[in-house]
Amino acid sequence: MPIDTAIALSRSNLRRAVRARDLIHASYQSALTLDGMAREAGLSRYFFLRLFSAVYGATPHDYLTGVRVDVAKRALAAGASVTETCLDVGFSSLGSFSSLFARRTGLSPRDWQKRVRRTIPVAGIVQSAFVPACFLLFHGLGNFGEARPGGLGLTGVSTRRPG
Repeated sequence: MPIDTAIALSRSNLRRAVRARDLIHASYQSALTLDGMAREAGLSRYFFLRLFSAVYGATPHDYLTGVRVDVAKRALAAGASVTETCLDVGFSSLGSFSSLFARRTGLSPRDWQKRVRRTIPVAGIVQSAFVPACFLLFHGLGNFGEARPGGLGLTGVSTRRPG
């Protein structure tokens, strides 16, 4: 969907869009509706839909679906069952979840889980699959709160910029 340039992206409107986005991230497992999100943002449903799409490049429903699929990927990578994951992320139908997951990722939830488990066989580092590689190189595995240059212990890799 192209960005609607007619929407006034004032600070107030941006705050309202962020409030709705935060609601989606906090309550993705709930049955969120367009009316409910618009009410949380303090806007009419029609203006809210246009504003959210302009700010995030996706409708609130598509954004919510993306959040749910991302959370599902993490749960599946950690070893959760497909049925358990489906219900935990807010879907009520296993068939709908599986077909939507396959459309978004190109693999069924079970196949995606098998591929991730083959790629990352150690359960303790599954979270690293969702962290940018440049961050891992700088901070290292399992030290996400501590800044340690060369965290992976790669010799010959400098974190200094050529000067």
